[in-house]
Amino acid sequence: MNALRFGALCAAAGVVAACSKDAGPTTPGTVPLAYTRFVDAVPDSGAMDWRFVDVIDNSPPIAGLNFRQTFPGATYQATGAGPRHLRIFQTSTDISQTQRVLFDTTYNFTQGTHYTLIAAGNLRSGSSSPAKLYIIEDDFTDPGSSFSIRALNAGIAPAADVYAVSDTSSKVALPSSPLLAAVGAFTASSYKTMATGPLALRVTPSASTSVLVNLFVPAGLPADRTNNLTAVGGTTQAGSALSAIFFPAAVRGSLAGSSAACVNSCSTPGVVYIVDRYPPSGF
Repeated sequence: MNALRFGALCAAAGVVAACSKDAGPTTPGTVPLAYTRFVDAVPDSGAMDWRFVDVIDNSPPIAGLNFRQTFPGATYQATGAGPRHLRIFQTSTDISQTQRVLFDTTYNFTQGTHYTLIAAGNLRSGSSSPAKLYIIEDDFTDPGSSFSIRALNAGIAPAADVYAVSDTSSKVALPSSPLLAAVGAFTASSYKTMATGPLALRVTPSASTSVLVNLFVPAGLPADRTNNLTAVGGTTQAGSALSAIFFPAAVRGSLAGSSAACVNSCSTPGVVYIVDRYPPSGF
């Protein structure tokens, strides 16, 4: 009886083996991706936690993002394309505060497109510029043998003029016309293509000569094949695309001004430069 049962099992196993065929190696499906980065431009609040709350995969989170910080520090993070549900919470060790939703939005991200998501404006009640989440499509292209740069007004002024100068010295006068004119609050200018070389930017309120920011743009670094170092985007590296994000001053007495990112540096308007497109390294 046991022998007959064993033989039946063996026969069944043989049938299964005969019917199955090796399909060969399989290729995993390609996941449609968009590319995002986060910017905290809220000048009157503390750190924030950013989370996609619909699915886990391709949903990059960041905890404790402070005023004038970006995530990632340069370029973008891969993010699942399609309708995505994003919430931004207040960073805290108090569980009742961590559940406080500051921003809540669903947005349809297009595959292959790059986006900058900016939380900006004031969270305190009574502000003339209430906080909102702005989603900006970044339409940079390969600038070839030049580099390109754009301005993003994160609330530094209702409208801002951006001037290109050779040096930050006060002895260097403002040009007769801005490089990028009347960039509205919470909007981005188009990219401006320029010849490679040193560059400083000065920002004023539109139709004013009062300088709010005066700072060199990073020059970048060439590739170093010997040490396996890829090129870093900047004004001296052809093929680079850059964003200059101009921030307002932190509200006095708020957690924004006392964060690690801002101690002794956020009491006045400022700028953060980000590489949007890295130049080719040649290897």
